[in-house]
Amino acid sequence: MSGSLALASLVLAHSSLAQVEPSGVWLDEAANWNQVGASIPQAPAFEATNLADCQHTVRPAVLPEDEQVEAAGWTLTDSAQIYGDTVLITGMANADGMCRPFAYQVFVFTDGDFSGTLSPIPMNSREDGSLFDLDLYRDGFISAAFNRYQPEDAQCCASRESRLFYEVDVSTNPPVLVPQWPASTVDRPQ
Repeated sequence: MSGSLALASLVLAHSSLAQVEPSGVWLDEAANWNQVGASIPQAPAFEATNLADCQHTVRPAVLPEDEQVEAAGWTLTDSAQIYGDTVLITGMANADGMCRPFAYQVFVFTDGDFSGTLSPIPMNSREDGSLFDLDLYRDGFISAAFNRYQPEDAQCCASRESRLFYEVDVSTNPPVLVPQWPASTVDRPQ
């Protein structure tokens, strides 16, 4: 590939990746973006993607919930988590140059019905508000930890993290995912 073509490809990929502007500010607010009976959000569209070079991070659909996420335009990544009637599926719309998920989301299902997402907006690896730990620790109960970057932090290393617990409210039809506010935010050891 010629130098100018490689540079043009890099600029195009970077500009198309910049369409999604994630932020962890939602972790400081106490609102539920999940609504009873909502549809699975559509994956954001990108002019250029790295997914063709990152097939080793993609998994095939094997569950009915996988197929629902794929139908909304998402590419499956990471393993599904299943506990009782609760299923967690991770989907991404793109990947960065190191094949880390870019514009990704975790979708929660209860008995096959979509219950909500862990974040109100798609997340980007190594950016504020990106998920780094996920635990479906019992049916309908989830613990998730998110990177919290400060302006002076290196991209590799967020100086803070927020943990948020979620519960699936099964009193609604269909069930809905409810964050259990407030999120706890702590400094990481140096």
